[in-house]
Amino acid sequence: MGQLVATDYRVIGQRQRRQDAGPRLTGRERYTADLVLPGMLHAQLVLSTQAHARITAIHRDAARAHPGVVDVVTAADLPAFTRDDEQLVRESFFLAHEVVNFAGQQLAVVLAESAVAAREAADLVRVDYAPLPVVADLDAALGAESERLRPSAESNAGGVARFERGDVDAALAQAAAVAQGRFTSDGVYQSYMEPRAVIADADGSLADFGTLTIYTPTQGQFAVRQFVAAALRMSEADIVVQPMTVGGGFGAKFVLFEALVGMLALHSGRPVKLVLDRGDDFIATINAPRANYDVTVAADVAGKITAIRTEIVHDTGYFAHSPYQLAGTMIGSWYPAANLQIRSTEVYTNRPGAAAYRAPGLTMMAFVLEQLIDDLAGQLNLSPLALRQANAAQTGDPMADDSPWPEQELSKLLDAAARHPLVTAPKDSGEGVGVSIGMMRGSTEPASATARLVGDGSLQVSVGSIDLTGTNSALGQIAAETFGVEAGQVRVRTAPSNIAPHSGGTGGSKILYTVGNAVVIAAEDARRQTLAVAAGELEVAPDDLELVDGVVRVKGSPDRQLTLEQVVGLTTGMNARHGPIHGQGNAANIERAPGVTVHIVRLRVDRETGQVDLTGYAALHDAGKAINPAEVDGQIYGGIAQGLGWALYEGLLYDDQGQPLTASYMDYALPKASHVPTVDIDIHEYPAKHGPYGAKGIGEPPVIPAAAAIANAIHDATGARMTHLPMTAERVWRALRS
Repeated sequence: MGQLVATDYRVIGQRQRRQDAGPRLTGRERYTADLVLPGMLHAQLVLSTQAHARITAIHRDAARAHPGVVDVVTAADLPAFTRDDEQLVRESFFLAHEVVNFAGQQLAVVLAESAVAAREAADLVRVDYAPLPVVADLDAALGAESERLRPSAESNAGGVARFERGDVDAALAQAAAVAQGRFTSDGVYQSYMEPRAVIADADGSLADFGTLTIYTPTQGQFAVRQFVAAALRMSEADIVVQPMTVGGGFGAKFVLFEALVGMLALHSGRPVKLVLDRGDDFIATINAPRANYDVTVAADVAGKITAIRTEIVHDTGYFAHSPYQLAGTMIGSWYPAANLQIRSTEVYTNRPGAAAYRAPGLTMMAFVLEQLIDDLAGQLNLSPLALRQANAAQTGDPMADDSPWPEQELSKLLDAAARHPLVTAPKDSGEGVGVSIGMMRGSTEPASATARLVGDGSLQVSVGSIDLTGTNSALGQIAAETFGVEAGQVRVRTAPSNIAPHSGGTGGSKILYTVGNAVVIAAEDARRQTLAVAAGELEVAPDDLELVDGVVRVKGSPDRQLTLEQVVGLTTGMNARHGPIHGQGNAANIERAPGVTVHIVRLRVDRETGQVDLTGYAALHDAGKAINPAEVDGQIYGGIAQGLGWALYEGLLYDDQGQPLTASYMDYALPKASHVPTVDIDIHEYPAKHGPYGAKGIGEPPVIPAAAAIANAIHDATGARMTHLPMTAERVWRALRS
């Protein structure tokens, strides 16, 4: 644990147990799959077995005759506006109509009185296909001869991000050192503990839309409302999203099946529940995409990075949503160079659509760039840390898009890393040391919150943000500090979309940074109202009052006081003389607060098996201000565990006909607890100017450097350079012999 900044805060900076710890640890937390509504039907998806084919017939008579089955729904049963096989947006896709475009695409739904009956009947549905050419190879997908998956497009290329400045060719010609290579990565499954689940309940029908309530474990309830309303051609005012407990999201659980399940509820006139099993979740959802990188980096004799040239290709599957933009931006921003030539493209293939996964695209990007930085250091006889210290972006430096880096203190973390024992201690025989940086520009989004005093004198804070990682507990600490009570006197609740204050989705490392400011304003407003009421009753000015231990009292005359319960009594009930205490906060923080980190790894490699053994791990992170250091530690540990998965174990594999080869945990490897080393977590606090009490986002940076630091340590230990994620034991073994 690093040294935290000393303050006179009462609540901020204290280690607190999460507000939801009890229900989660005792099994009392209610998830979407636990919810039962009267008259509810159970839905089972019928998924395509082909990666690309024309649907010639769907035989559903046997399924319809199965006991307990109410209906078997295909696209032909739904309104005409749902029959769009070329829909670009996965979140708005209903059922395949004429063509399937990946194995696992939904093309029918069984509705039954029980989940068992629905599952059994789905196995009875038979589909006739006319096969079409499969676009499976990522490089071939861009070729002129490749099958066009979207007939209206000139190629299979989707979005393209380009960043250029200076003269890259001239810089490469004049360089003292040039590092280059081709790197590839398999796709990665987010491996949340709770598979996808949605319930929809409609009080209208397809002919007469009423209110539609969606129960979903989403990371962004207002995004769900927007997408469902647009897809179903309803007013957002008629959509109510009830956010449920999220059993792990990591960027994947924003919107996916909500519009389809909503349509099924309207179609059937009954509540509909869809819960995927793990096998369907593997093949029918959205994952972090595979990618290819061709990158060249150059430096002059003094060790200044002068040029970066990249060609990045992300497999976006059949739907557009890969992290091509972010990856292209960041690869030209971590080490500002006068000469850039960057192109980052997403390519359509016959695979499921892509999704975010914790710092989307940046774990792979760091794996590439940070290895090339090490290669440059070796050519120039510089230490890897020295080259980074001389080149890493500082506040105000230009990013790839020429916007300046917001204020950040990566250079201080690098200086601390250079003094860390994992760097300075002598290496044992066969041991290697690797380092990597990680940087996120950070995101912003307007947010609102409310804070009201309730009957027992506690403060009830309402937000619209989704708590994935203990943010509601941290927001409670912020409210307690601001209002002037202990953390145990504050409860933070996420309200449903029809009454919740607005908030953006939980992602982009921004909830505490954005919603936290709204909570500060709301708590300040509630405090002002509380003091104003007490001032009127005690016949003093509000400035003459203090709020201590749940009591409002006159400074210097503690016997003249009102408890918070008494204040509530004066603002509610019959004949009350004051309005209720109800604070409101609206915030629009437009300045980003980057998240930065440095990871250091020590390891050994068994040359006979390729097995990697981590012997030391350190993570230096800037938390801005650690509102709850226990949660910061948890985020860092969790990010590193996932980073180890990216690095050494996890990869989604398909054959050349687009068939999934890793469709269960029997085939898809995850790191075990025993694989995660003890981590020396070093939290640094460089307060963000516009964050609540100086806090900034911490959720995404911890995953970014892990694979890169491990790859650099493998090279330091063995001389082998790794070019493919995951770096399985077999791949390491082969690299040692290449």
